[in-house]
Amino acid sequence: MAFDSKTRAAGTCTQCGSVFAVRQSDGGAIEPIGVRRCSCGGSSFDVLESEPTDPCAASD
Repeated sequence: MAFDSKTRAAGTCTQCGSVFAVRQSDGGAIEPIGVRRCSCGGSSFDVLESEPTDPCAASD
């Protein structure tokens, strides 16, 4: 039996945009950590994507 590894990330509810800590499996499934559904009733989440930032980069 093979196990998916899971990555923790920030995610948003696709219905209302509330932000949650989520786990994303290698298979692509996204589940919120600590709750089953959003307070709006939504059960579908997207992972927030962000580019790594360089703390030494000059800001404009």
